[in-house]
Amino acid sequence: MRGPSGLLLDTDVVAEVRRAEPHPAVVDFLQRRRHLGIYISALSVAELHQLGGREGGGPDDGGAWLGELASRFSGFILPVDLDVAMAWAPMAGHPEVTAVDSLIAATAVQHCLTIVSRNVDCFRKLAIPAIDPWQVGQFAVEVAPPN
Repeated sequence: MRGPSGLLLDTDVVAEVRRAEPHPAVVDFLQRRRHLGIYISALSVAELHQLGGREGGGPDDGGAWLGELASRFSGFILPVDLDVAMAWAPMAGHPEVTAVDSLIAATAVQHCLTIVSRNVDCFRKLAIPAIDPWQVGQFAVEVAPPN
């Protein structure tokens, strides 16, 4: 099995970089890794759409920023397809992990990506590699994805 080959940004990271003044550790983390493949899940786009202007700073702009996000990440927005669904099956129903988080975890497993999120404990419960960019000096929890 090959190791993680890129990053999958969780919804909280995308919301953070949208803020008027994003946390410097998050910005630095992403700038230092811009050479990697950086992806987002279609589920994160849906969560951000649901949140509207309530997260990420600034007033709701009618969804224009989501259009810009989709444009910037064109080709790097990963869907929940049959392969992701099959990777998700063993994770489904974990009592401490939401369905959306476990589907994002399955997306990371299917595409050999490390999740970037403030909520690393959630992904550790599923034995998925995760990094908290808010924690300066904290690096990936390198664990094997579930079979």
